[in-house]
Amino acid sequence: MTESIIVQRLDGTQYNLDDLGIRVISFDPPGPNYQYTFTQMSRYSAVVTDTQMQQTTIPLVVQVRAHDVYDYELMRQRVLKVFAGYEPFYVINARIPFLRWKVVPDAYEFQRLSNFWFSQPITINLLCADGAAETVLTTLDQDFVSAFGYSASTTEIPAYSFTNRTSFTIWNGGTIPLRAEEHPVLITLDAKASSVTIKNNTTAQSLTVNTALSRGTPLTIYGLKMMVGSKSVFVNSNHAYLDFVPGNNSISISGTSDFTVSFKTRFYY
Repeated sequence: MTESIIVQRLDGTQYNLDDLGIRVISFDPPGPNYQYTFTQMSRYSAVVTDTQMQQTTIPLVVQVRAHDVYDYELMRQRVLKVFAGYEPFYVINARIPFLRWKVVPDAYEFQRLSNFWFSQPITINLLCADGAAETVLTTLDQDFVSAFGYSASTTEIPAYSFTNRTSFTIWNGGTIPLRAEEHPVLITLDAKASSVTIKNNTTAQSLTVNTALSRGTPLTIYGLKMMVGSKSVFVNSNHAYLDFVPGNNSISISGTSDFTVSFKTRFYY
C-alpha cells in the first residue's frame, strides 16, 4: 500500500514524496527503545533502578521511476536533496499528519534495477535521537485537540488557557512525562500578585515565586528558567519545578485571583 511521507526542513520547507515521484513502499516506526538498569538485591532478586529512552531507527523504503537514463540521474539528485543530512529534519506520515519525527539519515545505497529506469527499493534508515515522535502543533494552536479524537476526555474538552480559575486539569495526551529538564512546558502567568504558587497536585510538586507581578508583564516559566520581562526571578523562587505525567494533572494556583495562565507544550509518543 502506497502512503505519502512529508519531509519538513527546519526552515519550514516541505517535500511531499508522492508529488516528487518518490514512491513510498513502507514507513514503519518501531516502538520506543528503552534501556533499563538493574540492581541485584540478592541471589534471586533484582530491581529496575533506572530507565532511559534511547535513540531509535526508523526504516523508510522508497523507490523512484524515471522516464529515461538522464531523468534517472536527475531523480537520484532529487532524492539526495530531499534527504540531505547536513542538519536534522522532520518526517511526517500523511496517515497521521499530527505527528512528526525529528531525524537524520544514515548512509544508504541508490542502485539501479537491472537495465530499467527504476531504482531498486532504497532503504533509508532515519535515526531519531529523541527516540519519540512529537505533535506538529502545540497545545495553544487552533485545532490541536481535534487530532486526538476519543483518546481525549469525552466529558470535558482539554483546555490549556485559563482566566481566574484557581484549580483546573492539564491533560498530557502523550505516552511519556513532560519533565522540566527534558520536555519542559512553557507556562505564562499574567497576574497581579506579590507572591504566587503553582502546584501540580498529581505529582506533589509546588513552585513558588516571591516577586511582585503586574498585569501586562507576565511571568514565564520554562523548566528551571523563570523570567519577568527580561529579568530572571529564579533567585526569588523556591527553586522547584513542575513535571506533567501522562494523563490528567490536577493544577492549583494560589496567591492571586486576577490572572490568566497558559500552558504551551507538545505531546511525545
